[in-house]
Amino acid sequence: MNQKSESGILVILAVLLLVCIIAAVTVFVMFSGHPKSSYGLYFEVNGKQAVEIVAQDPAAQQYLSENFKRPEWRVVKSTLIQDSLYTINGSLIQQEQPYWKVEMMERTCSCGTVKDLFVVEGYVSTDTGELFNLTTGQVWEGHYDKKTCASTVCH
Repeated sequence: MNQKSESGILVILAVLLLVCIIAAVTVFVMFSGHPKSSYGLYFEVNGKQAVEIVAQDPAAQQYLSENFKRPEWRVVKSTLIQDSLYTINGSLIQQEQPYWKVEMMERTCSCGTVKDLFVVEGYVSTDTGELFNLTTGQVWEGHYDKKTCASTVCH
């Protein structure tokens, strides 16, 4: 082989190597750092992280430590919401952005009748992890459906 054909092959190999590196970096960037939800969308904050964000809030921590005593009577869930979020008086809190609704509930007793639940509820941005509209309190479990309470024998 002559020197011209050898240098041409090296140039082609270098270009191919560069294209492969660019493709690998592109694939890595596309699939890293964005937890995939069960809905097939990518979020900066996933449902598990949203639960942790709510649980780490000082008001939630205080309420949990004072009222949540029996893990076997507890339900914790995060639900992806893709609608606008409003307060009870109609004020807009979150506009048509996906967010996590986090509910932490614990029964007040193990009896088979409908009783009160201790509830911590918060909303977490899927993009920033910002916690908004955290509420705590005691709620009659009739406000929750059977599916929510099924693991704690609420109904």
